[in-house]
Amino acid sequence: MHKLAPTSLYRLRTLAQTGGRFYKPSDYTRRLEALGLITATGQTDPKARSAEYRITAAGQAELERRYGSSWAEPEVETRLLAGWRA
Repeated sequence: MHKLAPTSLYRLRTLAQTGGRFYKPSDYTRRLEALGLITATGQTDPKARSAEYRITAAGQAELERRYGSSWAEPEVETRLLAGWRA
């Protein structure tokens, strides 16, 4: 398990749920890419100066190690984002 900033974990979860997504180059995306957790698809948006990224199998495995197999259930994610506590 890698030590990751909360912003990096958020991006990783977002990519896992939405598929590809555009991000501007940052330290967070570079670190996730260096660790092999995300990969650039090659698509860019010159106007926004961003590139599309996708989560890798290693990124999926990292999320499962951290949150278990039910981390991606929409209901669970919605409760977490809403601050709901069981």
